[in-house]
Amino acid sequence: MSALRVLRDRSSGVRHRCRRPGDRGFTLVELLVSITLIGVIATVVASTIVVTIRTNPISEERTDVARTLQGLVTWLPQDVDSTPPTGFTTTRTSPSGCTSSDGTNLLLLQWTEKIFSVTTTFIANYRHVTTAAGESYITRTTCRGSGAKPLGNTVVARASAPLPPLPANWQPGDMPVSVEITRDETDDVELVVFQVQTLDGVLLRVDSAPKNPSHTLPPLTTVIGSTTTPGATTTQAPTTTTGGSTTTTVQVSTTTAPPCAILTSALPSQVFNTDPNGNGRSSVNVGVLQTALTITVTTNGRCIGLEARPSTGAPNGELFRNFTTSDGITYTVTFPSYSQGSSELWADGLRIIALYTPLGGPFATLQVQIR
Repeated sequence: MSALRVLRDRSSGVRHRCRRPGDRGFTLVELLVSITLIGVIATVVASTIVVTIRTNPISEERTDVARTLQGLVTWLPQDVDSTPPTGFTTTRTSPSGCTSSDGTNLLLLQWTEKIFSVTTTFIANYRHVTTAAGESYITRTTCRGSGAKPLGNTVVARASAPLPPLPANWQPGDMPVSVEITRDETDDVELVVFQVQTLDGVLLRVDSAPKNPSHTLPPLTTVIGSTTTPGATTTQAPTTTTGGSTTTTVQVSTTTAPPCAILTSALPSQVFNTDPNGNGRSSVNVGVLQTALTITVTTNGRCIGLEARPSTGAPNGELFRNFTTSDGITYTVTFPSYSQGSSELWADGLRIIALYTPLGGPFATLQVQIR
């Protein structure tokens, strides 16, 4: 028995010496803290997933609009901003006024600009067209000229991805393509809305509002004077007398700020262009500029937001470029040059560059010979 007890004691001692003090399980406090941390992390992850799921359809919808109506989103704002209140037409049978009038009229926009003594008419027409292959699109037909319609310089560009065809009894305002024009009490256009149904049945909306400052800014007024003279009279009228005091009515006169004026200008008399394919200058009528065209003008200090609108003679020509200034008097703008390229930006010939501001114009017209 004593020998057996010794063996047991020795065995127990060996086991006790082999066990380290740190070999133990979680305490109840540690377990509760771990569960709490796991719960917090799970809540954050779940919230992130929920936000992602909720915003994903919105992102997809924005992508669909940009992809399906890319041309409409690009061109509609500038066309609406250029058109006066009387220049909007939504009659389905209206021709474009250009040499091409395929399809059905959705929105016809027309405006005029005067360069020297010549008034030029500009047209931008959004039409629903079905091709011979049975595909339907929104197209943008543009042209310009000073004679009788149909006008020349016609360009037809696709403004949408494939869309459903218009039904035979379609009328303006009906789907799958609806155009709505909102006007105020003075008949000015406040908003133009395109609502389009895709082939998948999704409704997309593109809207644009004119950005004419005269529609939103009050006229410039100057207060001439306001006086109160106790116990005195005044010869100014009208007047109001109360308790021995004569108060002169405040007189307000409307004044107009001096318009923008171009005092001097400097630009090259001629600039060479380059064949878009890089085959050498003057080998084609339309190309990119071989040398940069820089224009410098001095003004009377009233030409805020001065921009140059060139008549390039090219279907994909420059629309406009903004001048830069450091003192509000001298302005500079540069049309860049390219050694070669695929863009058709400038055609050979005498080109007119008209200078505008957001308040109107042209305030000057310059000429440059492109060769």
